[in-house]
Amino acid sequence: MAVLQTPQTGQIHYTLYAKADVPTVVFLNGMTQSTLHWKSQARAFHKNFQVLTYDARGQGESPAGPVELGLELHAADLAALLDHLGVERANLVGFSHGARVALKFANDYPQTVERLGLVSATAIPSALARTIFRAWRETLRLGGLEAMTWCALPTILGDKFLGENEALIGGIVKASLQRNDAEGVRRLLDALSTYPDLSELAKGVQASTLVYTSKDDLLVTTEGAQELARLCRGRHIEIEGVGHTIPIEAPDAFRHTVMSFLAGALD
Repeated sequence: MAVLQTPQTGQIHYTLYAKADVPTVVFLNGMTQSTLHWKSQARAFHKNFQVLTYDARGQGESPAGPVELGLELHAADLAALLDHLGVERANLVGFSHGARVALKFANDYPQTVERLGLVSATAIPSALARTIFRAWRETLRLGGLEAMTWCALPTILGDKFLGENEALIGGIVKASLQRNDAEGVRRLLDALSTYPDLSELAKGVQASTLVYTSKDDLLVTTEGAQELARLCRGRHIEIEGVGHTIPIEAPDAFRHTVMSFLAGALD
């Protein structure tokens, strides 16, 4: 994994699957994810794309740093990374928190975005979603990172995936603890409450957009996802039988849908 020292005193760890004379696709992590979550997808997409994965501040290998975290800073970090790599235009595929970063980037740097994929994102956060996020923050504050991780699992993973992988849940928690630290997660969660309304960001999107969500997602309602797609003047596709983490729970469906979108087949 390579490292970029950003102008805003931060280190961004990234992996570039380089390929000449093809479009670039950037995968943006969920809140407590790292580049490892995209490894199998990156290898598959690398057949047709140059692929960039990276850990945003407070995620994985990238420390939160000394400055206050915020959506504008995350977008600026991505801009610095693309400039460092000489990428003038890119397709962005953001999952959950990464979708928020992708939306902000598309507003701030519209000339850089070719296509925009927003996975597990909504324009209308429900009371249930707000309460779940609050429960994560309180569990982290009162019980620590391991307790928060156990608390979060049943809210982001669907019943089918949990049933098929129940024996592996302990290992999933352990892996999450290895790639995250409590301070970084706390600062990311605290910053989340300061983010601008996604419905406002959506109005500024100029790129062709796909909103891809799950019907069984506790954090994203169908109505909220549809509204996000409408505001972006894009398309909404809904999958069934999985929870919030579509790229992990339904990797083949995710790959087929996103590749079709990037190829223009869903326009």
